[in-house]
Amino acid sequence: MKYLPTLLVTFCLTSGTTVAQSFKTDVAPLIESSCIQCHDADTETGLTIGALGHDLSDAETFRKWERVFDRVHDGEMPPESEARPDPMQLKVALASLKKDLRTASLARQQRVGRVPARRLTKLEFGYTLRDLLLIESDMTSSIPDEVESGSFDTVGSTQRISAVHMESYLKAADEALKLAINLGENPYRVRVMNDYSHLDQWHEKPLNMGGNVTRKLKYGKGIALFRDVDYLMQFRFGVTTPGTHRLSAKVAAYQSKEPVTLKLIVKDPTGGARLVKAVDLEPGTPETIVVDAFLKPGDSPYLTFDMGGVEPFTAITAAGGSKNYKGRGLAIMSQKVEGPLFDSWPPPSTRQLLDGLELANSEGSDKGPFEVKASKNQLEHVTEIVRHFAPRAFRRQVAEGEIQSFVDLAKPALEADRDFIDVLRIPLRSMLSSPQFLLFGGEAGELDDHALANRLSYFLWKSMPDEQLFALVKEGKLSDSKVLARQVDRMLGDEKSNRFVRDFLGQWLRLYKVNATTPDEGLYPEYDELLAGAIPKEPELFFTELINENLSLTNLIDSDFTFVNRRLATLYGIPDVKGQQFRKVELPKDSPRGGVLTQAAILKTTANGTVTSPVLRGNFVLTNFLGTPPPPPPPLEASIEPDTRGKTTIREILAAHREIETCNTCHREIDPPGFAMESFNPIGGFRTHYRASGGELKFGDFNVPAPFKKGPPVDASGVTADGKEFSGINEFKQHLLNEKEQVAKHFISQLVVNSTGGEIQFADREEIEAILKRTRKDDFPVRDIIHEVVQSKLFRNK
Repeated sequence: MKYLPTLLVTFCLTSGTTVAQSFKTDVAPLIESSCIQCHDADTETGLTIGALGHDLSDAETFRKWERVFDRVHDGEMPPESEARPDPMQLKVALASLKKDLRTASLARQQRVGRVPARRLTKLEFGYTLRDLLLIESDMTSSIPDEVESGSFDTVGSTQRISAVHMESYLKAADEALKLAINLGENPYRVRVMNDYSHLDQWHEKPLNMGGNVTRKLKYGKGIALFRDVDYLMQFRFGVTTPGTHRLSAKVAAYQSKEPVTLKLIVKDPTGGARLVKAVDLEPGTPETIVVDAFLKPGDSPYLTFDMGGVEPFTAITAAGGSKNYKGRGLAIMSQKVEGPLFDSWPPPSTRQLLDGLELANSEGSDKGPFEVKASKNQLEHVTEIVRHFAPRAFRRQVAEGEIQSFVDLAKPALEADRDFIDVLRIPLRSMLSSPQFLLFGGEAGELDDHALANRLSYFLWKSMPDEQLFALVKEGKLSDSKVLARQVDRMLGDEKSNRFVRDFLGQWLRLYKVNATTPDEGLYPEYDELLAGAIPKEPELFFTELINENLSLTNLIDSDFTFVNRRLATLYGIPDVKGQQFRKVELPKDSPRGGVLTQAAILKTTANGTVTSPVLRGNFVLTNFLGTPPPPPPPLEASIEPDTRGKTTIREILAAHREIETCNTCHREIDPPGFAMESFNPIGGFRTHYRASGGELKFGDFNVPAPFKKGPPVDASGVTADGKEFSGINEFKQHLLNEKEQVAKHFISQLVVNSTGGEIQFADREEIEAILKRTRKDDFPVRDIIHEVVQSKLFRNK
């Protein structure tokens, strides 16, 4: 009680009479009886109640009182070691404090809105250029990556913009316009390859020089390839113009009774490579594989196959060379590449931008090149093009004076008699790097139809509205709830919604980091290119299924199905899955799989490639999945290091941490989910024992990893923070199902933050709870939740 008078004086000085009186009457008794003894100036708890004012318009003061409310409301304070507060006193104090916090939060939202101004993210910028200009290329390579903030990159308060950003936007605009306006000759070409005589020198070349891994087919044209290499079976097609190209090949499994997995890979000029297609070739009749792939200058597509972890060097040598080798391989009879593929020429991107101008064949050929013929004054043409382009680029109505300001930029170039296309690029370039293009702003209050269309489109498509949305805006219909709901369903059914799925999962569940680590090839030799390509697809297909079929959000915790191809099914031990195409499969009742936490993408993301950590995985479950992040560890000067002498396992070390009170506060929450997930190795495979390195083996001048050794047994049992025991992941998931409301609440909050670009504020909590209540009766259907978010005041207000 010694600091209470000072606290009351502080309240009276920094707040209105009504608030001060409500604190004195409702909150102060609880502080006096349960808080002040530990949180005064003589204690080191990080919070001194006596020095804390009650001016809730001050952001820092508000934040501290919000934290006080949450910890007391959730039962974290007073700690278990202290006497419990009087129930009625606690109820009155929390109700009063909640009212004051909500009133202050609402006042700020009414004054400035709940969402800060923000810019297009790097991803949104790229997709917007592509959809606006009708180009395929990603123009964002020079734009700085978004700063990691622990939240979504759409949140304006954490975004950065610098001179480097502006330079990169200008560069991207230049490159995009260069691609979009193409009046040259149609670059479409075809190349067929069925003569492989250029490989004759490689058939007999020594193995240590990269040869002796191919031979001519005995019957018909073609060659047999026996090793996974990138330098032999290239398509030998110099890409001149970026765009979609059609790659086809006549291929077959060779000397194999089992399927041979063909891989079509595109190698880029930097040495990086991406797997474009994988196909299981069944023994027997040759197949013609056709793939449409985006290629840019410098890209080199090639064919190879998966060796199944078997290196053929020794067997080829023992056979006296590839000409006598009896092992499995890939037969390639022919290859063909054609492209880039355009529906017409000049391409739609050019015709759209130059609408109103005649494009004439300068040499009398429909293949081009073409030239622009003006039917009126060139300045008039520039004005018409800018007037047509501006509303789409700025995604709203544009005043005539604003249009004229960009047209004026072209006048000096016109006066200098520069080429018309060069003149036109000047205002278009300026528009694509302008604040009107880059920024989302607006006044506090309800969004108008233009702003609503933008928010909806950038939520579900990560890009600008399409013509149907623009038409509804023009008619003033989009704000109608029924019309808005129909648009949500339409947009979720469009393939562009895959952008939302990929980006939302990538940031919410950190799946953008799934390939941030490379597993140790000695410990996890089964991890290969095919598995690396398959792992990220499972959660995307799984989440898409929840949306399309409006399934319960509880499937994120546990489900009786997932999506796999043969390669991923092999890792999971799921039998009878053939082919590299993904399909929905039913999981056995005793399967450790089901839900997202047991999917390889999550398990790999939360490991480092060599070992797993219960702390990292447990923190992921609390922070990303449940939305209940543990507090940061105490500062070094306030922490006490546990005695870990003689401790050899991660369990023993963590048990020692839990013996220290300051450590136990967090580890009692973090460790249990981490222990439950210990049944899965760093690439997502189920395990009963850890793996230990087997060292290295020497083959001539080469060192290769020796087979791994069987390590200690895995113990995936534990006790939850509320005292419930579990023997492994399946029992833990059952406990987690009891937390489904918290999972749903966090999921709703994440959708709101991602879609609006504003963090959840105190005044938003009632709306989140309302969405939770409306979807509870049907067990939180995912599609319904998305609809509820879009219809909410949080989404439809600035």
